[in-house]
Amino acid sequence: DALKALQVLSCCGFHTDVAVLELFEESNISPCRGILCSLQYLVDVGIVEIAGGLVAFAHDLIQQHVYENIDLSQRLDLHFNIALFLGLKTSMNSASIQAMGSIEDGFKNLYISESKTAEGPVLSERSLLSIATDHINHAGPDFILELSQRKLFATWNLIVGKEMSVRSNFGCALHYYEQGILFIGNGVWIDDGVISNHQLCLDLYEGASNASLAMRNHKLVDYYTSVIFQNVWFERSIPAWIILMTSLESFGKHKEIVDKGIRLIRRLDIDVPPSPPGPRELV
Repeated sequence: DALKALQVLSCCGFHTDVAVLELFEESNISPCRGILCSLQYLVDVGIVEIAGGLVAFAHDLIQQHVYENIDLSQRLDLHFNIALFLGLKTSMNSASIQAMGSIEDGFKNLYISESKTAEGPVLSERSLLSIATDHINHAGPDFILELSQRKLFATWNLIVGKEMSVRSNFGCALHYYEQGILFIGNGVWIDDGVISNHQLCLDLYEGASNASLAMRNHKLVDYYTSVIFQNVWFERSIPAWIILMTSLESFGKHKEIVDKGIRLIRRLDIDVPPSPPGPRELV
């Protein structure tokens, strides 16, 4: 039991909220007698410490050693099961989305719902979804074969990416957007089922473009916006054009701005002469 508890703890990282471990007591993620029953023994032998509502390894090398010595398939299973278990406690599980009819409704519920542990502390759904998303990203898209699940996990990454953007943590935001893109796969822009592939792809690529803009990485802005231009109608690509133009302007690439601006105007069926009019033509 102590070994399994240690393995679960190592999959959760260097430190874990006790409130999360209390939730695990309800699942088969915990050993037979539960994780909490093993904690005192692990504390007594100096492997972990408990302080301020957190369980932490006594040293990061201990966590790393335990984690790396778990069989790879077992480790991926653990991450996957933890992600599913925590995800089911939020409004962003596939059954809830289907009942509500849209991802947007589930997103709103994340800001008003709470999950209470046995002893009373409260974990927000946003916190649970963020933890679940980190675990599913550790499992990785290659581990998930079912398309509906890959779309769901891409949606989780989109939501956490938006949360990081609101906090101006654009490096983390870009990481989640890119993970979402990996889950949904390249070129999957066709609507299918409850979660719209097209809108999901557009949101992920726009998010990645915006985060790249904030990080002043024009190469990534150019890449992500170009994918949008290839896959959406012109009218829906306007925000991406604005992101691209803003990025070009920030690097002083004024000639490119003019060239792309003329292309945009011509897409609106407005005639633009190949060269500026002479003085007599202006009169």
